[in-house]
Amino acid sequence: MSIGIVGTGISGLHLALRLRQFGIDATLYTAQGPDDIRSGPPLNFVTRFDSTRERESALGVTEWSSPAYDNAWMHLHLEGPDGFSFRGRLPKPASSVDFRMYLAALLEEYQRRGGDPVHLRVADRAGLDRLAERHELVVVAAGRGALTDVFPRDDARSPYRSAPRRLAGGLFHGVRPPEPAGMTMHMVPGAGEIHAPTYHSFAGQVTAVLVEAVPDGPFAELTGRDHRGDPDGFAKEVLALVTAHAPALRERVDEQDFALARPVDLLQGAVVPVVRRGWAALAGGRYALAVGDAWIANDPLTAQGANLGSELAFLLADVLRAHTGRYDEAFCRAASERMWQRAQPVVDFTNLFIGPPPAHLGTLLGTAAADQRVADAFVAHLDRPAAMWRGLASPEGTDAFIARAQTVRSAA
Repeated sequence: MSIGIVGTGISGLHLALRLRQFGIDATLYTAQGPDDIRSGPPLNFVTRFDSTRERESALGVTEWSSPAYDNAWMHLHLEGPDGFSFRGRLPKPASSVDFRMYLAALLEEYQRRGGDPVHLRVADRAGLDRLAERHELVVVAAGRGALTDVFPRDDARSPYRSAPRRLAGGLFHGVRPPEPAGMTMHMVPGAGEIHAPTYHSFAGQVTAVLVEAVPDGPFAELTGRDHRGDPDGFAKEVLALVTAHAPALRERVDEQDFALARPVDLLQGAVVPVVRRGWAALAGGRYALAVGDAWIANDPLTAQGANLGSELAFLLADVLRAHTGRYDEAFCRAASERMWQRAQPVVDFTNLFIGPPPAHLGTLLGTAAADQRVADAFVAHLDRPAAMWRGLASPEGTDAFIARAQTVRSAA
């Protein structure tokens, strides 16, 4: 059998590497080489949880296994007069590495293992139709541009029609790591969130400061303008916003040293959370199957997107290895539905956090601030989104989540 894979994000690369391990014939199509990926602006600030790191180990990818790249703690601050803070330790550390470095290294690893990526920009359905002449199945893992139009929006699974947050951020010098070192999130009611994970990038250890702005809220002015022509001015605006809304983060900033690591290290944009239909008919009776961002786009608030993309790539690789028939619509529908069983809790968990907060979510976070056992359980479940969703889907589920957490010993 012959499979074409379009896209070199984490889903496409993990799928391509996994299929090579399985001895399955697949061709990877990429619009960029490793140096192109490294030299571009950041498209995201990814934290890879332990489950993803275990899949990397299964792939034999060990470049980022050093503790120097680890983030073992999560600090959460609810800002405002009635605010509170808590921290929790992950059972096993997450890793925060510049995704441009990470993806470029994976593409080079794919080449070292005998993969021969085809440098070809596949931009639309016509491009996929041409690939269908060469392959029995085309897997689309590229989540930007007109390719996503091939897969219609699934209205029943997509509650948002516009972006609930606008994004602006960058990689900065001049921020001390928190104590203990790790990731921080500052939730500002009515305004949005400020993420600040310790990050490893081309300039060594930096801090990724990402502002997620509620439209028309106090953060909207920062995210509503193009700052690429004035990176120094952008840094000053970010510092002013942090000073006004995130005092615990401001305490860790050295104003004299606070600056973008490089002018290119600036991110702006927005994500419309969406689930698309997972397959599409192509020319000649063949099909395209969507995975990763081509299928599901999640807001980055809960840090689930890349981790879900890796998980679904491994699941799809197992499905492809076990399949012996044609790659027809029935196969694509079944494969997509099987992946949805894994993806749905992640989508629902993320959508809950970016929507109007239900009372039981406030109860959980408030209890975590008062009880370290609950804080540890909340942070641990960032890498267990299905179990997290069971604890957040209803007030009763939250009560049960808290009760279970309070029966164990604190890790802090």
